[in-house]
Amino acid sequence: MKSIAILTMIATLMASTALARQVPQPDVWRTFAQQIDVGTRIIIRLDGGERVAATLIHADAESMLVQPRTRVAVPAQRVPYGRITSIERDHGRGVGVGKAVAIGVGSGVGAFFGIMLILMAALD
Repeated sequence: MKSIAILTMIATLMASTALARQVPQPDVWRTFAQQIDVGTRIIIRLDGGERVAATLIHADAESMLVQPRTRVAVPAQRVPYGRITSIERDHGRGVGVGKAVAIGVGSGVGAFFGIMLILMAALD
């Protein structure tokens, strides 16, 4: 019983140190942020588990200045590199103008042919 408890504790300690090594240091995020163009949409994950979707305004040696994208406007915020666990570019997987136009045209054509089939059935 004691050996199982000792093995469990050793495995837990090894797993926690392995996970701690996976988080890049602040200088990695500083270099990455300074290479991103101003105005780029990004998603930042912070050390507390918080996720922030924002637009990059400025990246300096100590922190990033970002404008969070929220429903209600909030002021720009400084995010120190030491709090960041990940940064990724947001590619905006939403509906674009072209996709919206294609959906509108497709539904219009479908409605037209549906009405024509109903009229043909009524006249027949």
